Amino acid sequence: MNFSRFLLFCAVLSGLTVTDQMPDLVGEANLTIVVVDSNEAAPNDPDTVVVAAKFIEWLVIKSLLLLGTIATAMLGVLALFSLRYSQEVSQVLSTTLEFWGALLYYWKGNSTYADCPYFENDLHARVHVRSLALVSELWSKPHYRNGTFAEDMRKNLRNVALPGTGIPLSLLCWSSLFFKLELFFGLPFVSLVVARSKSKAGNSTFVATYKEVLLTPTDWFSLWRLNCRLASYHALRTEDAGFRSEDKWTFLTEGSAKGIPVSPFLKTPKIVVKDRNEEGGLGIHFYKNAMHGGDWIIQVALENNDFVSSLLPKEAPLSTIRIVTASEKSFNPDSPIKPLSCVFRAGRAGAATDHDAILFDVNLSTGEIGRGTVNKKWYRVGLSHVGKSVPEDEVFTAHPDSGVAVSGRKIPNIEKIVSLCLDAHSLSCPNVPLCGWDVAMTQLHGNVLLEVNLSCNFFQGTVDIPSYIRFVDTQFKNLEKL
Repeated sequence: MNFSRFLLFCAVLSGLTVTDQMPDLVGEANLTIVVVDSNEAAPNDPDTVVVAAKFIEWLVIKSLLLLGTIATAMLGVLALFSLRYSQEVSQVLSTTLEFWGALLYYWKGNSTYADCPYFENDLHARVHVRSLALVSELWSKPHYRNGTFAEDMRKNLRNVALPGTGIPLSLLCWSSLFFKLELFFGLPFVSLVVARSKSKAGNSTFVATYKEVLLTPTDWFSLWRLNCRLASYHALRTEDAGFRSEDKWTFLTEGSAKGIPVSPFLKTPKIVVKDRNEEGGLGIHFYKNAMHGGDWIIQVALENNDFVSSLLPKEAPLSTIRIVTASEKSFNPDSPIKPLSCVFRAGRAGAATDHDAILFDVNLSTGEIGRGTVNKKWYRVGLSHVGKSVPEDEVFTAHPDSGVAVSGRKIPNIEKIVSLCLDAHSLSCPNVPLCGWDVAMTQLHGNVLLEVNLSCNFFQGTVDIPSYIRFVDTQFKNLEKL
């Protein structure tokens, strides 16, 4: 109980410190902002320079205040929780301290994954925390598709928000220091909130949920980001040419040359698209083919085959199968490439693509379609979603737009589709650790690959988590030796 009172005292003291400093900081922020024309020289007025410096200083202080407030809230939650559950709060604190210790171990520099003294008996936590610490190491390093790793994060997280917040996660990636502070304070705080919510609902105990969210998450978002960090780290350390396949045009042209069944593309130099009613030069658009130096891949729209169409409502888009394959050939050339997961993306009625879809899990061995889920709550970005209640995860056995039963059906010749992806991985990018293949089962062209994603998403498909974690662990150990 003495420990609980000490935590509560720290939380109150920290809160009083923040509120005591707020008026002075707000006062300092009442600055004049000078707008300078881009064609004019920057002002040399010393007062203007001082104002700019103070403004920057104020922004930094405001950011630290925000993180200080989160830290205060964490202390408060721990204190109040410990008043009733001293044993549980002791376990939570122990978990948090080991998490912080592991981050600091990597952030101090010259620290190796193989020699890390933290989480020696929990491989999943060891892998996950190492991947989080990698973010700051990769931050300003070149990225295989988007300038730097930081730029890639901002681009790929601009339409993703923590459910119920509405805030795009890209806003949290504006500096390496700020991201470190978010990991150090923000992630434990979010883990506390999630653990409290799930324990109140009776889904699991508070301590177990806190440890899972913080150290061993298996939700689709956490696995996707882990895949992204592994791909970025691998590309940086190996500089393997296979990562060029991420570019859609490179994949189509090189894949076609290697005999991989890719989606057909047109070779005509340029096309024109006109509005049927516009006049006077309006409503007309020209597209130059990438094959002739342009920016556009020009293709005829593909159609689902009869089997896929039988599972979908009318006006559904081309609906693909996502298969993820894994390779250790960059360090063990004789090792086989293996499939990890399979998901059928059943597009919604009226949608342009299957990015709006029900995600049905598929058995890799039998092709039997299992239950369907959605992850749309992660894509609710904007002020209208701030503070909104997060809907419970829905489970589907039939397509909600038509009522047609999907679960229990079997995808024909699933072994050939899996083999197609394994062969493509071997031919196009054998050393790349993970590939997410989008397979279309089409009416006219049979099974074709639309593209490959190297920072891939499992789309909530079933994954053998222990095997997957061992795979990533092996990758980290080998990459560290290069």
